Parts: sequence; structure tokens; C-alpha cells
Amino acid sequence: MSQENLEIVRSIYVAFAQRDGVTPFEHYAPDIEWENLHWQPVGVPTVYHGHDGVHVMFQDILVAFREFEFRTLELTPIRDHVLVTVDEHGVGRMSGVVVDRRHYAAWTLHDGMVTRVCVYLDHGEALKAVGLEE
Repeated sequence: MSQENLEIVRSIYVAFAQRDGVTPFEHYAPDIEWENLHWQPVGVPTVYHGHDGVHVMFQDILVAFREFEFRTLELTPIRDHVLVTVDEHGVGRMSGVVVDRRHYAAWTLHDGMVTRVCVYLDHGEALKAVGLEE
């Protein structure tokens, strides 16, 4: 199951890179929770619920940044989780400030559906989220 989960998460990142806004939602549970407590641009919510919430989250990102890209570096399956190391690049829409940083996304899947995603800037916190230690 963990390899299957890894392939699902990989397909979502590929779809995102191709600006495919449909395919990821085929893998998101209707009650998905997406949490960006340590990553979200200032002034937007940190937790999003359901498909509508995830749509709003991506809209918030696109409003905040005129350029925004993810590059996945490593995907690690861990039981019902996939931990993804991501380099992100963005350019602020209003400020022009360039953001280049690494984040760690802990994806939780159940029966082949993504039920939760939590994004961290700290690798140790992300490891704890999936039940591991540094």
C-alpha cells in the first residue's frame, strides 16, 4: 500500500506541474484537510477543508505570487503517509520578493484517497508528523 500511496502523491505533483487542476481532486477525499501552519503567505487561512477549501488555497497562492513552482526532491512512503521534500520558488505578485525555500509535506492517505496534507518548514516536525524521529 505504501508504494501505491507514493505513486498517487507523485501523480498529484506531476499534475500540479502541468497546471492540471482536475487530476489531483480525483485523489482527494471529499473531507480532505490541508494545513499550512508554517508555510502559508501572510493574511490567508492556515487550514483548508474539503475540495472547495483546497481550491481556495491554490487561489490564495496564485493571488499572492505571480510565479510559483514546486520541485519534488524526495518522496518517502511511511505506512499510510508519504513525506515529500519540496523546493519551492515564488515571486510575490505585489512586492516582487523572491521566495526560494524548502518545505516538507506530510500526506496522509486512506484507501487510496488523500485525507490530510500538512506542510512544514522544519524537517524534524514533518518527521514527527509521520511517526518518525530525526
